[in-house]
Amino acid sequence: MTDAAVFFLAFLAGAAMDFTWAMCVESVQQRRAALAAHLAVVLYVCTLFSTILIVEKHVPAVVAYGLGNWVGTFYAVKRSHK
Repeated sequence: MTDAAVFFLAFLAGAAMDFTWAMCVESVQQRRAALAAHLAVVLYVCTLFSTILIVEKHVPAVVAYGLGNWVGTFYAVKRSHK
């Protein structure tokens, strides 16, 4: 896998993980147990996927993952405050 592909996948994993995390927290606060449980599973899968990427390619994956985290959280918060 090329460095560009790893960077892109790490970015997507970071964005998906933080978006899912924010939605999971919101679901817990709203006491929507089934949705929170489903999102917790997605969060776990994102965590495993991102860990594998970061272990394989250290620096580019960490940078991309951090950018993805920012984007995922930003859009989750924007979405929840509309």
